[in-house]
Amino acid sequence: MSVSKNPLFWSFPAGSLFATRIRISIYFPLLLISPSVRLDFQIALALTIIFLVSTLLHELIGHVLVARSTGGDANEVLLWPLGGLAWVRPANTFQSQFLTAAGGPGMNLLICLATLPTVLFVENGSAAFYPFHLPVTQFSEQWSGEVFLLIFFVNWTLALINLLPVHPLDGGRMLEACLRGHGSETERKTLCLRISMITGIMLMILGIYLDNVWVVVFSSMLMMLSILESANQHWGDSYDESFMDTISQKVTHLWSEASKQKSTHNKVTGPSDKKRKKPKNRNICKKSNKNKNASLIHCSPKCTSQESIL
Repeated sequence: MSVSKNPLFWSFPAGSLFATRIRISIYFPLLLISPSVRLDFQIALALTIIFLVSTLLHELIGHVLVARSTGGDANEVLLWPLGGLAWVRPANTFQSQFLTAAGGPGMNLLICLATLPTVLFVENGSAAFYPFHLPVTQFSEQWSGEVFLLIFFVNWTLALINLLPVHPLDGGRMLEACLRGHGSETERKTLCLRISMITGIMLMILGIYLDNVWVVVFSSMLMMLSILESANQHWGDSYDESFMDTISQKVTHLWSEASKQKSTHNKVTGPSDKKRKKPKNRNICKKSNKNKNASLIHCSPKCTSQESIL
């Protein structure tokens, strides 16, 4: 299934920046609706805006511009409720592949560094370093400092998540680039997928130990992504080839059957009606002439030919 037809990628255009098309997923409003159920609406709105801008900077500057500066190319960015997707094609070098993957979390860490001084002076600022617990649940009179706290929290969480050695996250791409030159591409991909599964299992155990449902859910998603990536690696190409072979065989079979039916029909009916002999019996025309109300057309050769067919 192509990307444009996949329901997971349904989106609408939102302009362009740096010669890069930007699209927003139709499911993005869920990011605002879901937190609003349990959180204050102002906090949910602030988190949605911060996440949208941070993800855009992560994909556009961290991936797209870095890929172009290292000899690669990129043309589109999709903003998703669970993150972003950048259609980049890094150059076939270690530098381009590693830096293109590392540029995303690197951008988030730069934002964290810019907001760190404010976070250190805000009351309860150390809570922003814990990625699965909101440091602010309701704005107070010092709301400006709390906004910076949320900016740090969102970008810190994005950086930590993307640095995990899990496919298709940035950390998994960085690990695969580091293994460049060691074994074949299939062997490197298999090793990365095994590390991804181990990382997901360890995170799930940690989530159960900490009694944190979000860690368990997140680790389950990572394991599911690893399984899908592994299935695509082992069966994707062979499935596509067998599917296309089956379609080709079906079309060939239908074409041959249609040709057989056409040749059989020609043998029964003859190549043309013009080559048929005229009937020797002229009684029909004679009887028609005796009838005063009958038309003279009944005696024409054309009429005789039609009646012989019937």
